[in-house]
Amino acid sequence: MKFCPDCDNIILPKNKKLYCKACDKEFDLDSKADDFKIVKKIKHDEKETAPIVVKETLASAKISAQDRKAYEEFFELGGAEDF
Repeated sequence: MKFCPDCDNIILPKNKKLYCKACDKEFDLDSKADDFKIVKKIKHDEKETAPIVVKETLASAKISAQDRKAYEEFFELGGAEDF
């Protein structure tokens, strides 16, 4: 796996070059390295969309103190004071 030297986004092989979708730049593929080998092609439907990542959390999505305690007991974890 290779990453863009400009933005650290993953770069993928495209048209015998490495392509960064974030920067919209192409980089030369090292012909000596055997980093990228296509083993399977996945067909995608045109109706598919990329997932939307939401960085903010909702207050209602947090677990209750009782649920947290049950989770810690089940997995034999210490409380927050152990961290």
